[in-house]
Amino acid sequence: MNRSLALLLAAVMTSGTIPLPSAAQNAGKRHAVRFPAVSSTIDGEIDAKLQQAGIAPAPLAGDEEFHRRVTLDLTGRIPSPAEVDAFLGDPAPATRRARKIDELLASDAFTDRWTLWFGDLVQNVQASTNIREYSLGRNAYYSWIKASIRAAKPYDQMVREVLAGEGNSFESGVANYVVRQIQRNGPPQDTYDNLAAHSAEKFLGIPMLCISCHNGGAHLEAVNTYLRNKQRQNFWEMAAFFSRVTTRGSRYTDPANPNANIIRYDVGSNPAGTYRLNTTDGNKTPRAPLSGQPATVTPAFLLTGEQPRAGEPYRAAYGRMLTADRQFARNTVNQLWKEMFGRGFVEPVNAFDLEKLDTQPTHPALLEALATQFMTGGYDLRALLRTMATSNAYQRASVYPGTAPDATYFAYRNRHRLPAEMLLDAVGTATAVPVRFNTQTLGVITSAIELADPLEARRQSGSQFLDRCGRGDRDDVARTNDGSISQALSLLNDPLITNRVRRANNSTVQKLLASTQDPGTIADQLYLATLSRRPTADERRIAIDYLRSGTLGDKAEDLQFALINSLEFLFV
Repeated sequence: MNRSLALLLAAVMTSGTIPLPSAAQNAGKRHAVRFPAVSSTIDGEIDAKLQQAGIAPAPLAGDEEFHRRVTLDLTGRIPSPAEVDAFLGDPAPATRRARKIDELLASDAFTDRWTLWFGDLVQNVQASTNIREYSLGRNAYYSWIKASIRAAKPYDQMVREVLAGEGNSFESGVANYVVRQIQRNGPPQDTYDNLAAHSAEKFLGIPMLCISCHNGGAHLEAVNTYLRNKQRQNFWEMAAFFSRVTTRGSRYTDPANPNANIIRYDVGSNPAGTYRLNTTDGNKTPRAPLSGQPATVTPAFLLTGEQPRAGEPYRAAYGRMLTADRQFARNTVNQLWKEMFGRGFVEPVNAFDLEKLDTQPTHPALLEALATQFMTGGYDLRALLRTMATSNAYQRASVYPGTAPDATYFAYRNRHRLPAEMLLDAVGTATAVPVRFNTQTLGVITSAIELADPLEARRQSGSQFLDRCGRGDRDDVARTNDGSISQALSLLNDPLITNRVRRANNSTVQKLLASTQDPGTIADQLYLATLSRRPTADERRIAIDYLRSGTLGDKAEDLQFALINSLEFLFV
């Protein structure tokens, strides 16, 4: 890196445009506070806690900051310069934020972004440690998820469908929920246990795996007071809902790949299936009844003790009970709040303690109010996300005047690094040179967020970058938004980045230089394309001085390179 470029990077990163508040506690500080008008239940609850603590909220974000944030949160993409100009030029500024939110919720990009989210949740991947869905099963599952999100299928219906899914795994997408949890190196009870633990964690937010091998007593007192009172028998009763599922594998010849050794699964039901306490091998401690207890287990929902109705298929009964329980709505609200606000009411999101619902969440009453709204509103994901996005709490600035209070107050925007796919797509949009992926599902795509799973296009350009940026593998490597040295080095040195800022391949820089030689215009347009806003006066002066300090084309490339490596670009 030459000295002038290093100085430009330093100037961009310290120009005051990347305000990341400290997490220091505003302990005991009380002063007069002013709040914007309450616009929702969210603001009433958030503001009440702030007022009680004597904490002033940050002001609302400016239009450019809000526009970039909401576009990323709802669709996973940064807005184009044309979209920024259209938003700022809206002739009805008082209502343009709400109308922009509705526009994003109705977009195809919304479908792609939340298909990725649900795919992560159910861990849809063609190959895992336990089992292979193969690309054919993964594709069917992906297509079902995407169609469900696009059609605005009620979320409780989606979950019931995956829990009770049957059919050919290469044709019935929902059958792959069961396939994904098959444990091949143990008795069938291991698979039933996997399904019970996974569904409880992902759809209820309860870490039930803790009681799959031992009772909660003397193990979970310091971890989860609700589960400390539960026994392994209670977990077996949950797993017994899956005891009638059948999974029959058969060899399949793929016409597109006739030499591949592929197994297709047919997922069905055995009306006589039971959960037997008769195992001494596999992946769990031995299963055996206590003295005087039967050797088989009757299904019972852990949260209520409810059992299936007469003649009701076990998995359908489980889906009915799980999605009707308030904890299902509570957990979904918590997950979506984290997606929109950077952290959940309960953290980690899969660690609800049902005996601490009054104290564990940062805002217990608000969590309950949003859960009620979600239930009475027909489990509509878009409606819930709209409620969050239209609130003052969501639209607050990331700059906090003075010492920032703890992030759990939601007094300011809790900024977090872009997920891997969003980051790579943002580079493609900013430079006008998107990464191309040749996929088995959608053909050639130009958006990482549309990849069906982390193993798709594994050996193609961009895949290693996504791995270094923490996308995980939907198996034993969890997704993370934490930064790393390898990520920073990739942004500085990877040809995936450096080639895209060059004046070639019809890039943003190339098109700008073809249209103007004015340093001020170039600075304005590079900021707009990269950071979705125009530069401040100081930033513009620094950029113009740099653009005039040498060959204009080289300096323009350097400027966009510096902006892509700024924290403002990397965070939302």
